[in-house]
Amino acid sequence: MHPFQAAQQIAQTREVDAAALIHGRCDLRGYPYRHLAVVAGSDLPMPRTTGILIAVEILSQWGWELVSVTKPFESVDKLVAFLRRT
Repeated sequence: MHPFQAAQQIAQTREVDAAALIHGRCDLRGYPYRHLAVVAGSDLPMPRTTGILIAVEILSQWGWELVSVTKPFESVDKLVAFLRRT
């Protein structure tokens, strides 16, 4: 099970875990910044691309829009989506 992520915790790194978002284990109400990274790792029970796009769809309902998606050079098992609050 993924730990709950509060807005203050997410604000410290400006990252939210895609699995936590998909499973309703985070709260972005009170997130103070306009930009956010959604990180999909190997802990997802689906392909990372699918998980990241599900997370983007969830956030789009709350006024977030996808800016880009990248695979970090330092990690072969992660995918990161960058979003902007509109």
